[in-house]
Amino acid sequence: MQVPQIRLQQTYAQIGLRITQPVQELQQVPADLSIIQTPAKMNLTRTPSKLDINQEQARNEVNMKMPDVFSRDNAEAARQAGLEAVAKIVQEGNQLAAIENKTDALAAIAVNKSLPEPDDFNIAFIPSYGSVQIDYTPTELHIEWEKGGAEIKATPREVIHNYNAGKTEVFLQQKNQLQIDFVG
Repeated sequence: MQVPQIRLQQTYAQIGLRITQPVQELQQVPADLSIIQTPAKMNLTRTPSKLDINQEQARNEVNMKMPDVFSRDNAEAARQAGLEAVAKIVQEGNQLAAIENKTDALAAIAVNKSLPEPDDFNIAFIPSYGSVQIDYTPTELHIEWEKGGAEIKATPREVIHNYNAGKTEVFLQQKNQLQIDFVG
């Protein structure tokens, strides 16, 4: 015996989509710039250094005198030697004139002239300490700045914007079906 049967065959509905993508275009035009720059200025004032060396005293001490100093010193030495010679002559004359003292003045004068005092000598080619004067003035530097600057003018430009909207279309790609069969 056959039992009657119902057979069902079903097809589902399907939807389709047609999509058009949106398109967006952006174009940025650069801004107009105007830049005016004033440079900074530097003013520099410099006083040079100065070195003064005075070695006149040291040269005089080692007998390397300038002509005017040499002449003046020789004149003074000659004057002094002349005064000393006159004084000695006067002294000898006074000794000879003093007969009342009953001394042998002539013998005493002869002994003084035959046995003179030893000459005074010294090393004369080394100047004394501090005989060279040194004066130094360092460099002076003055710097003055004048600030510069920049003047900037900017003119912005608008953005060029194009937009095409996208769209989506929905359609029925396949219909739904239901098929019923009776068997038996």
